[in-house]
Order: sequence, then C-alpha cells, then structure tokens
Amino acid sequence: MSYYNYHSNIKKKIKESTITEMFIVDNYNKISPCLIVKTDDKHYPIREYRWQEYFDIANSIGIVIQDKRTI
Repeated sequence: MSYYNYHSNIKKKIKESTITEMFIVDNYNKISPCLIVKTDDKHYPIREYRWQEYFDIANSIGIVIQDKRTI
C-alpha cells in the first residue's frame, strides 16, 4: 500500500515544473471558490483553507496568482 499526499506531491510538481500557473476561479468540480494550480501536465484544485500555503510558495518563486472570479 502506498501513501499519497496530495499537497506534498503538488508542491513538488510546482518546484519541478517548467510551466506553473495559479489562478482563482468561482467554482471547479464543486469546489467554490477554488485555487487552480496548473503545472506542465495537469490542473490541481485547492480548497480555500489551504490557499495560504500556495500563496507563500508562489510568492517565493515569483508566480503571480490571477483572480479569475466573476464579480
């Protein structure tokens, strides 16, 4: 049995990816609001209570998080 840590794997992919984008949307797969982390090959939805971790990572490596929510 292997252990899968969703957030650890995403953070690792962010550091290894050649292309990483992060943006906030109103709704994604029934997560509302949702931060989307897009790496080379995949989109990862992040619930709001975990956002600060990703904001810190984005800030440390120079990624600008776009807010694509409708107002």
